[in-house]
Amino acid sequence: MPGRTRHSGFTMVELMVTLTVAAILAMLAAPSFADFIDRARLKGVAGNVTDFINDARAESVKRNRNVNVAFGGTTAAWCVGANGPTEPNAGDPVPTAPPSCDCNANASSCKVGSDQKTLLSTDTNGVVLSAVPGAFVFDSRMGTINPLGTTTVTMTSPRGKFDLRLTVTPLGQVTLCTPAGKPPVSEYASCP
Repeated sequence: MPGRTRHSGFTMVELMVTLTVAAILAMLAAPSFADFIDRARLKGVAGNVTDFINDARAESVKRNRNVNVAFGGTTAAWCVGANGPTEPNAGDPVPTAPPSCDCNANASSCKVGSDQKTLLSTDTNGVVLSAVPGAFVFDSRMGTINPLGTTTVTMTSPRGKFDLRLTVTPLGQVTLCTPAGKPPVSEYASCP
C-alpha cells in the first residue's frame, strides 16, 4: 500500500523470545556467581588472618618482644588476637612471657605496644573454622613459634562448599592450601 509507512522496532514475539533467553541465561549463571562470591569471601578472610599473623610475627621481631597469638570464641563466632608484654618502666626488666589475650571476652585487652590487635567474627562474612586452635607465641629473636610446633586450622566458606587450610609452621611461616577432596580455590595449591 503506497500511503502506509513502516515503523521499525521489535514485535511482541521478538521481545518475549529475547526476555526468555535472557532469563534462561541468568538462571544458568546464578550458581556460578554464588560460588564466585563464596570463594571470594573465604579468600578475603583467609588473607586477613594470614596478614594478621604475619603482622604479629613482624611486630615481635621489630619490638624485640615475644608476642602471643590466640584464637577465641566458637567455630562460627571466632576471633584472633595478639598480645605483647607491657612495656617496662625505666630500669625494670622486659617481661619475656606475654599474657594470653581473650579476644572473645575483651578484645581491647589484646595489644602489641599501644595498638589493639584483634580480628573479630563480625569481619569474617560467615566463614567458620573447623576448630578453634590453641594459642602460640612468636619468639622475639627469630620469629619462630615458641616452643616449636605447628598450628593448623581449616576455614570453610559461608555456604560450606570451599575450604582453605591455614598452617603456621614452627619457623613462623603462614601457608594456605586447599584440602584434598574439596573444590579448588584459585591461587591456592592442593594441600600435601
